[in-house]
Formats: sequence, structure tokens, C-alpha cells
Amino acid sequence: MKRKPAREQPDLLADIAKLSQFPRRKQRQHGKFDGAHNPRELRFLQTVLHRHLTREEVDAVSGASNGPEIVNQLRSRGLEIPCYRLGTLDRDGLWTYRGLYALSHRDKGQVARALHSGKGGGQATQGTAGDDEANPEAGHGE
Repeated sequence: MKRKPAREQPDLLADIAKLSQFPRRKQRQHGKFDGAHNPRELRFLQTVLHRHLTREEVDAVSGASNGPEIVNQLRSRGLEIPCYRLGTLDRDGLWTYRGLYALSHRDKGQVARALHSGKGGGQATQGTAGDDEANPEAGHGE
């Protein structure tokens, strides 16, 4: 008995250059980015610098339950972080669009410089491990 060939699946990322962006509701002034202000932003920036992220991936990578708010905070401080519309089928088989966050060309340069210079979050991660060093009595058994 001969097997039927599998149905052809559309390659959703094949034409990524032609992906449209979600409409912007708010006009932003793009400025000079000053770096991550907390560890969640730092984890997001380190990852999105190398690949695009869906909303669910932003939540998982950053460790937050509201990843779009992290993106919004970074946008308010000078990054563009466009959100591209990626067509996909949902679990019910209906065609829908999901967001795919990426860094613009200008964003990549600013984020890379901030991470390289230590403004990308060196100060954002301090205070978690360094608290025990500031108070030598803390954290030691009694």
C-alpha cells in the first residue's frame, strides 16, 4: 500500500521581509537608549538581540507574566522594538496573526553598545547576589 504524501504546509517565515507590522497606536520619540533597568529587561534584551521572540517567549525569557509591558517600558526609553504580524493557525484551526518582537537595525546597535558598556544591566543584576556581601551577618546560620 502506497502512502499519501503529506499536505504541503505554508512556510510562515519564508517571506519574513514582507511581514507587516501591527499598527502603532502611539507615536514615540526615539531617543538614546540608556540600558536595562532591571534583570527582566536585561534577559529580554540579551535574547532578542540574537533572535525574534513571540509574546510567549518574551514571558518565558524575561521571567515575567506580562512581557508586553517590558517591551513597552523599553520603547518608552528610546527603543523601537517593532512587532511584526506573523500569520498562523490557532489551536482551533482558524487563521490569525501573532506578534513577533524584533529589534530594528538602529535598536541592535544601541542595545549592543549598552550591553557591551555595562549599561545593559550590570547595575540591574546587582543587589541580588551582592546583598549578602554588604551585610556579612546576613545569610549565615545561627
